[in-house]
Amino acid sequence: MKIDRLFSNRNIILFATLAFVVWVLFFDRNNYLDSRELDRKIREMENEKVFYQHKIREDSAVISGLRDSAFLERFGRENFWMHRPDEVIYLIDEK
Repeated sequence: MKIDRLFSNRNIILFATLAFVVWVLFFDRNNYLDSRELDRKIREMENEKVFYQHKIREDSAVISGLRDSAFLERFGRENFWMHRPDEVIYLIDEK
């Protein structure tokens, strides 16, 4: 009697479904855990893509500004501490 209940159609279907779910979650080549990791990497790379697109826009603006001599002088003074021969530059550390 108990054997009949153990191998009933309902239990066999339940066992097969459970086995399929476990197989898909852990053992399949495209399992759930690997898919989550790949999704995380995709989101991370999309964020990096946005960051680098923003940096490209900023750098393009600087490059186009370097064609102007006034901007070029200001850029050299601010970033490379360039100065004219008769000038003295004081650097203040803001710690």
